[in-house]
Amino acid sequence: MQLLPCDNVFIVGQADDDPQPEILARAGDPAEVDIGALIRGLEGSTSQLAAENGVRAGIFAHEISGFHAWVTRPLEHDGGGAVFFLCLNHAKQSFESSSLTRLATLTASTDPTPKGGHRPHVRPPSGSTALTRYLDTRITAMGISSASPLALLRLDLGRIGPINDSDGWPVSDGLIENAYVLLREIAPAPCFTVHLGGGSFAIVVPLERDVEKAERLADDIIARMNEGKDRPDSGFPFEPYIGWAAWPFDAPDTDTLIGFANAALARIRGLRAGPHINRVAPEIAHAHSDQIGMEADLRKAISEGSFTLNWLPVLETSTEQVIAFEALVRWDRPGHGPVDPSVFLGCAENAGLIEDIDRWVLQTSCRQASVWKTPLGLSVNVSPSWLETERVASTIAHALKTSGLEPARLQIELSERRSFGPADSARKELARIRGLGVRLVLDDFGTGFGALERLTNYPFDQVKLDRMFVRRLGEDSRVETVLRSTLYMIHSLNMTCCAEGVETEEQLGFLDAHGCEEIQGFLIGRPTIQLPEYRGS
Repeated sequence: MQLLPCDNVFIVGQADDDPQPEILARAGDPAEVDIGALIRGLEGSTSQLAAENGVRAGIFAHEISGFHAWVTRPLEHDGGGAVFFLCLNHAKQSFESSSLTRLATLTASTDPTPKGGHRPHVRPPSGSTALTRYLDTRITAMGISSASPLALLRLDLGRIGPINDSDGWPVSDGLIENAYVLLREIAPAPCFTVHLGGGSFAIVVPLERDVEKAERLADDIIARMNEGKDRPDSGFPFEPYIGWAAWPFDAPDTDTLIGFANAALARIRGLRAGPHINRVAPEIAHAHSDQIGMEADLRKAISEGSFTLNWLPVLETSTEQVIAFEALVRWDRPGHGPVDPSVFLGCAENAGLIEDIDRWVLQTSCRQASVWKTPLGLSVNVSPSWLETERVASTIAHALKTSGLEPARLQIELSERRSFGPADSARKELARIRGLGVRLVLDDFGTGFGALERLTNYPFDQVKLDRMFVRRLGEDSRVETVLRSTLYMIHSLNMTCCAEGVETEEQLGFLDAHGCEEIQGFLIGRPTIQLPEYRGS
């Protein structure tokens, strides 16, 4: 229940020869439930979503045993039948997509034995999962308080790459295993030591009020690993670094403690001079606390739908008529006022919340555009960071279906500044979006990395030039040369072009003369909360 924000968790078993499901384990509200009705209700549910490893979620068509929202995930097992997680919520709102992703990556540690004797086979938890669970137990368990502090040491063994290249994976794997054995010797029980993968480790140290104990242990680890460094046969040819933070002195909870220790490690990792041990600094803690606070407020805003849309007009240069509007999401953070979109959207990206915000923008803008007096185009920004979930196309399809908006009126903008994830997944998902009859736009062209690679590998219909180029028109001949060549290339690829940030007639004249089909900018209008039909559309 710490994994997902849910009211009840069940592990359910269902034999091939018995249609009646059986509860193997449960946590949460002890009230009686009709497990059969719950399982039958999954198929007729609405707002269904899917994630990797068989994760599914939705809303029951009607309340069942007091529950409305559900998430399931199958578990690996031996024998006939099926065993799966079932997470339930009383609230009438879907589970956040970030929760689905987290459940999809879970390696279960529960191994219930059904009454029939079949024992599901499950894999042991990953290092990061084991660490989180251990810290949750230590920090939130009954009777544990600030009188029993602890420290989290994050250790990275630098130079893994060069060792792999020179000596091969078997050698580096053997050295990593030896390092793990050494760490367990230096930090015996009650310390908790876990391998997080590669050359990364974590050690949880009970402090018993002596915070300096963590520093001394870190010194011992570095010293032992540096012994015989010049003798590869007996030492460790690594560059060890340790970042650490203490609970409750530096951090109030598990997630914050892990984040602070990682931040402290990142500050010194890879240094060729200076200390190899670092405790989280106050400024890092303060910045992280601000980030956590914004994440919490964003989660609330997502659940309440408390965002707004501004509308930015798009002008066709040949006719000088407004042909579309771009939907821009805005947020007034309670107690802080309006937040710059780049700030809260960046926070949402890091927190795994961007999919939920994009879904709200898609559904809201499509619904509003469907009732405009004039059927103008609608442009919506979607973060390419969740293309690899392969849920973008289905989310767009759902928004179109529920709003009744014609697909030809919608175009999806994906920023060049963001990662598109694995090329195969991105290519397939973009093809699915185009298969819906929706146009694709590469946004912020010229500001990120690999722009030409994306133009050649992905099926875009339009390229949007970033304002940083447009604003220098008439001032820098090199920019004009680059833009002329860029417009020629875009048209040669059978794509159209839109220019952002057009503020002067001179800029408009240059772009029109060289075939740029569309423009946006203060010359034709600023973003406004007023709906397009009231602008004389």
